[in-house]
Amino acid sequence: MIVLFGLGVGLGLCMILWSWRTHRDRAIDLALDRFRVDARNLAVCERDPRSLAAERLLVAVAGVALPVVMYIVTSLAGTPVRAELCLVASAAGAIVGFQFPVWQLRDRARVMRRDFRASLSAYLDLVSILLAGGAGIETALVAAARVGEGPSFESVARCLDVARVSRRSPWDVLAEHGERIGVDELPQLASTIRLGGEQGARMTASLVAKASSMRAKQMADVEARANSATERMGLPMVLLFLAFLVLLGYPAMQMIGAGFGA
Repeated sequence: MIVLFGLGVGLGLCMILWSWRTHRDRAIDLALDRFRVDARNLAVCERDPRSLAAERLLVAVAGVALPVVMYIVTSLAGTPVRAELCLVASAAGAIVGFQFPVWQLRDRARVMRRDFRASLSAYLDLVSILLAGGAGIETALVAAARVGEGPSFESVARCLDVARVSRRSPWDVLAEHGERIGVDELPQLASTIRLGGEQGARMTASLVAKASSMRAKQMADVEARANSATERMGLPMVLLFLAFLVLLGYPAMQMIGAGFGA
């Protein structure tokens, strides 16, 4: 009887392992559906969805464990925190910890896109200079990408390498890359380059105009962020001024109250 029980348990474990190996990728994909985030943010930050999901779980576990650790420490010290408060803090820590990496990814993606647009305007200037010097379109695109430094120029250079290896037009690859990372200016640039590459249109003036418009938009964004930061600093300044008035007026009010009391 024991032998039959052991054989049954072993057969069951073998079937479980076989099923896991067979449907492992599907199970992982189903688990990742709960952690789904914007694919464009992942692409522009060059993050893997599985690593982000693991980070979210790790931070959530840390958010749950921290109040528990505080409860244990305070209990050992003789002044325990209320268990209800600890449970509420653990639940809040789990929710905030689970979403915190996503918030970080979104903020980083916004910064990466802003830097990419700034580098793209400089890239357009380089391409227009090379075109004015008599270089061909593809030659100008590759040479300008090799001259610049930074993640934006490297990504453009990788796109051009992919286009060369796969024997595709560079503007199609650039347009796909712009859609993948959420930078609308890159597909627009690809449309301009496609017009020049396929129809022989004059491109130097259009690229210069495109670079100028991008820089003007970036300056407007910088001014908007500066104005927003100035407005956000208004409330702390008012609060500091009120606290300074209270600090100056409290001794006088205390002396006046003491005088009336006497």
